[in-house]
Amino acid sequence: MKISKEFWIILGFALLHAAVALGCRLAGLADEMMLTLLTMLLVVLLCLRCRVDGKMTAISVVLVNVIGVLLGRGTALFFGALFASPLVIYPLSTFASTLLIGWATLWAVRLYARKMAASVEQVNSLKWLLVAFVFILVMRLAILLFFSEAHEGRNTAVTILLDYAMTLVVILVLAAYSLRLQQRALEAAELANLAQYRYHKLKQQVNPHFLFNSLNVLDYLIQEQPREDASRYTHKLAEVYRYMIRSEDETTVRLREEMDFVSQYIDLLKVRFPEGLDVQVDIPEEAMARSVVPCCVQLLIENATKHNAIYPDKPLRIKVCASGEKVTVTNNRNPKLTQVASTGLGLQYIRQQYRDLSGKSIVVRSDDQNYTVTLPLL
Repeated sequence: MKISKEFWIILGFALLHAAVALGCRLAGLADEMMLTLLTMLLVVLLCLRCRVDGKMTAISVVLVNVIGVLLGRGTALFFGALFASPLVIYPLSTFASTLLIGWATLWAVRLYARKMAASVEQVNSLKWLLVAFVFILVMRLAILLFFSEAHEGRNTAVTILLDYAMTLVVILVLAAYSLRLQQRALEAAELANLAQYRYHKLKQQVNPHFLFNSLNVLDYLIQEQPREDASRYTHKLAEVYRYMIRSEDETTVRLREEMDFVSQYIDLLKVRFPEGLDVQVDIPEEAMARSVVPCCVQLLIENATKHNAIYPDKPLRIKVCASGEKVTVTNNRNPKLTQVASTGLGLQYIRQQYRDLSGKSIVVRSDDQNYTVTLPLL
C-alpha cells in the first residue's frame, strides 16, 4: 500500500518535535517557542499540500496551537504516570500529541478542500495567516516571559536566538506559500480567459443554427402567409437577436431577463408550430432575481423542439419551473420518425459555462417518458 507524503511529513515533524523537546531539556533551554513554531510550520505545510485558502490555514494555526497546549499537557500527565524521568516523559508526550494533531489537521483540511474549491481570492487571504502567526507568537512569548520562573535555570539568551532562527524559517515558508498562491491565481486567470474564448466559439456555433431555422420560417411566411405575419415575425426575431447581442459578453443574466427572452422565443415557435406545442412557466418571483447562464433556458427549449415530433394530437409539452436553488426544464418524449443528428453543442455550452463559472454541475435525467435538465441558480 502506497503511503502518502503527508504521512511522512507528520511523522517527520513528530520526531523533530520529540528531538527538540529532548535537546532543549538536556541543554537547559525553554522549548515552548520552538515547538510552537514547528507546529505552525506543520500546519502550514499540510494546508499547502491540501490547497486550502489562507483563511482556513489561519484558523487551523490558531486552533491547533490552542488545542496543542491542552493535548500536550494531557499526554504529559499520561506518560508521567508511566515514567519518572522528564527526559522520557516530555519527548514521548510531544511525539504523541504531534501525531494526533497532525492527523486531525490533515483530516479537517482535506474535508474543507473537498467542499470549498480554491479561488483567486486566496492570495488576499494571506493576511489572515500572518495575523494568526503573529497572534500565536505573541501569546507564547507572553507566556514564556510572565511565567519565566517555570524555566528557571535555562539559558534564556540561547533560547531567544533559537526562537528567532525558527521564526525566520516560518516566515520563509509563508513567503513561499504566498508566491505559490499568486502563481495559482495567475493560472486561474489564464484558464478563465481560455474558458471565455471557448464560450464565444461555442456561441458562434450555436447561434447560426437558430438563425438558419428562423430564416426558414420567415421564408415560409413571406411566400405562404399574409405580409403582416411576416412583419410581426421579423420584429420578434429582431427582439430575440437584440437580447443575444446584448448578452454576448455577459457570463450571467437575471432569470427575469432570460425568461423575457424565452417568451419572445416561444412566440416565434408558435408561428412555426401553431398547434401541438404547449409551454408552461412556473417560476416564483423571488427566483426571478437570481442569475443563470445566458440563453440556457432557450437552448433547452430549442433542443426539445429539435429532437421531438410536434403534432396537434400528440403535443410536445415543455415545463419550466424553479424551486429552491435550481430551475428545471422538462419535456415529454415524442420521438421523430427520422431522428435528427445531435451535435450536443447547446448542452455542452451550458454545462461548461456552469462548471467554469461556479464549479456547479447541471443535472440531466432521461427516461422513456420525459427528458429533464436541472440548472443551478447563481
